[in-house]
Amino acid sequence: MPKARVTTVMFNSEKPEELVEFWTKVLGVQAHPHNQSTEHIWLFPTEGENFKLGFQRVARKSSDAQEVHIDVAVEDLNETEELVKKLGGSHLKTSRTSSGFEWRILRDPQGNPFCIFKDSGH
Repeated sequence: MPKARVTTVMFNSEKPEELVEFWTKVLGVQAHPHNQSTEHIWLFPTEGENFKLGFQRVARKSSDAQEVHIDVAVEDLNETEELVKKLGGSHLKTSRTSSGFEWRILRDPQGNPFCIFKDSGH
């Protein structure tokens, strides 16, 4: 069985700043100053947590659009994807940045999307 760990609970929003303001007040934390962009904002709920909250800017959402998904760091992309398929899930899309970072969007057996990417150890 492949080793995997949840790294991010990602919220999709047309106005991620509004969600960041809400969650920073609910959790009593501040937005993480590193790696901020106009497309993504990160919150680390408490010191020592192994996951973060991400807020991703998306175009206008349709009524059936996903609003939350999880990101999962894995040791082996192919092995994990095979296991997901064997358990009734499916592959939706593979993406790669210009720097070579690859992630795959998969669906669980009920169609809920989640992302997997190679674990870099942090």
